[in-house]
Amino acid sequence: MTAYPIGVEVSCDGPAEQTACPDSAAVSTRFASRTARQVRADGRSDGWARRRRAGRLVDLCPHCATTP
Repeated sequence: MTAYPIGVEVSCDGPAEQTACPDSAAVSTRFASRTARQVRADGRSDGWARRRRAGRLVDLCPHCATTP
């Protein structure tokens, strides 16, 4: 049997460093999206944000991106 990767999942890192996303959100991918870059582009079109926190990049769903 051979296993093939079917894509990637990008999930929300939560509103704060020690807080998980209350919605357990993940970017809904399009059928053609296979790489993390493509999935993140899908997320940006749905309102997702990518910010720097504590020296690393985090992905935030629309709800967590607007939480102060």
